[in-house]
Amino acid sequence: MLDKQAHQNILSYLNVCVKNETLSHAYAFIGANNIGKMKTLEFFLNEFISSSISNHPDIKFLFPEKSVISIDIIRSARNWLSMTPISSDKKVLIIDSAYLMNKESQNAFLKILEEPAKNTYIFLLINHKDQVLPTIYSRIVPIYFSLTRKEFKDFDSSLIDEIVKCSEVQERMKIWMQAKMDKDKIYEWLSEAVPILRKYIIKTKSKKSANAIQDLLKRLSNPKSQNWQLVAENLIISI
Repeated sequence: MLDKQAHQNILSYLNVCVKNETLSHAYAFIGANNIGKMKTLEFFLNEFISSSISNHPDIKFLFPEKSVISIDIIRSARNWLSMTPISSDKKVLIIDSAYLMNKESQNAFLKILEEPAKNTYIFLLINHKDQVLPTIYSRIVPIYFSLTRKEFKDFDSSLIDEIVKCSEVQERMKIWMQAKMDKDKIYEWLSEAVPILRKYIIKTKSKKSANAIQDLLKRLSNPKSQNWQLVAENLIISI
């Protein structure tokens, strides 16, 4: 059974990003098969494109041939993205089972991420972040579909709840400093706080907060050489 509330939170988060003009060029929907990644994307695109995604000329689905998404398929998609939209002002590329891209095609896909065409949006559907190259994962915003139901089940949200309720930066930083969190636990705390932060920007509709949380998601997706205490403090100042 799907966690409808979690999926609604994701939809609301994406819609706020659209409203605040902070929607990223590329996302990865990450979660188990049959958890609702494609259905959630369909709901979002119905509003984002203002039309059904079925047979839409400005929405392209990539499918494997003989269980592989080849470099030729990716190159064809790149050419398609560079063309002017037909019936809307944007184009959307969806790669279901993106883990079926081989190394050649993933490297070709990387060029799409590095040189995005104007008003183009990409959605990868995968089960785990390690199914794509780290260079790809570092350039996309991850949206996890299983976090609320599993990883965050026992998360104590009191600290982040208290922080986001404060309107003054000084008060937020005071609460953070008084918590005296172990540096080794900050990364985990930031990861587990993401759903609560999403609810916060949905409620406040703050463009500044949306940008801060999007920056956090990018840092969490590329954890090497990050100073997590500094990341946390920048987040607390910026939200």
